[in-house]
Amino acid sequence: MSEGNKKTYNMSIIKINDHISYIEASENPLSADIGVIKDGDKTWLYDVGNGEQSLSSIPECKCNVVLSHFHADHIGNIDNVNCDELYVSKETYKHVGKGTIIESDTYIGNMHIFPIPSSHAKGCLGLEVDNTYAFFGDALYSKVKDGYYIYNSQLVKAEIEVLEHLKSQYMLVSHYPRLLRKKEDVLAELHDIYSNRDKNSFEILVPINKK
Repeated sequence: MSEGNKKTYNMSIIKINDHISYIEASENPLSADIGVIKDGDKTWLYDVGNGEQSLSSIPECKCNVVLSHFHADHIGNIDNVNCDELYVSKETYKHVGKGTIIESDTYIGNMHIFPIPSSHAKGCLGLEVDNTYAFFGDALYSKVKDGYYIYNSQLVKAEIEVLEHLKSQYMLVSHYPRLLRKKEDVLAELHDIYSNRDKNSFEILVPINKK
């Protein structure tokens, strides 16, 4: 989108520290939070949101982009972002048709891209910055059906293992109020969910009004 045609919106850009900030999520259209990270002279984006409202706040410089997963509110703007390098999971690649596929821990400068097992969607990727903050997108969420959050017990266990090995003590979770969660709180919640597993089923059902 050219500067002359670019619309102006009042999107909130929240600063976390001197080189990490994020563009807040929106409801209409539904658009995920977008991480904006400065690593030397390179700008990284974690997700690109959906719709002109979020697109208008994305830096126009060439960016390295990590897509958390393939849902539209996270990838909708990808064809309109000035992208230098794009990193995706195998599942997300099927939706965007481009990018370098990440299947294991990948380190680029101060960035650590890693797969996250998730009950929310297949092929989630996280981004750890400076061993301090880790972007998780929607990976900590689950599927929702008939008044229950539905988790896969094997995936919850694997997700716990991934978190325990991260050095970051802060998790940045899309759609979560103010984005920021402490690692210890996230792990406590996941351990609690896992403790409710049924040995006769892979599903863990958590009533929505109980969580």
